[in-house]
Amino acid sequence: MGEVDTLKINDTHMPIESRELTVLKGQVSKLENQATAVTIETQEGYTMAVDLVSKLKETGSIIKQKKESITKPLNEALRNARELFAPIEKQFAEAEAIIKGKLLDYKLRKDAEAREQEAKIAKQAESGRIKLSTAERKMDAIERVEQTTRGKVGEVQIRTIKKVRIVDPALLPREYLIPDNVAIRRDALGGKTIPGVEVFDETVVAAR
Repeated sequence: MGEVDTLKINDTHMPIESRELTVLKGQVSKLENQATAVTIETQEGYTMAVDLVSKLKETGSIIKQKKESITKPLNEALRNARELFAPIEKQFAEAEAIIKGKLLDYKLRKDAEAREQEAKIAKQAESGRIKLSTAERKMDAIERVEQTTRGKVGEVQIRTIKKVRIVDPALLPREYLIPDNVAIRRDALGGKTIPGVEVFDETVVAAR
């Protein structure tokens, strides 16, 4: 046996034979060289090329099997992990949204109250009912929620950030539109005429 590389997934070791991969890589390199060297001038040469395609097809299947022997357990483990944590993550996100929403509501409410009190004090100062120094003192005494508030174990910052949303997709310039190739192919091959799309024939080689 050659050297063995291992991947660990949930305490399960999947051996990957290094020698086996080296042999497979050598086979592919040999087939690549043969494909490069092939010159088809006669029917016999064409038939030989057909056989080479079949060998490539067979080797491709082996490559896929070896790869999937690793990727399938990995994907399964990833899927299981996501399903395991999904309910907890959802509950966590909801709890976080609730408390952050309450913090923001309180901050916005106190900011609105502060602006209202400032307007009243400014009006009193403008009318001469109170001195400017008194107005400044009253404004300084207004209860506010600071942008950054520290608790006993944590800190919260209220920040204003810029975000973007699409309000009318019909007005978007063409450069920002991504074609749905799957839907286009399905409808076009189904006989639907789509402006800017054509159905054409392409000759390919299918190996069996």
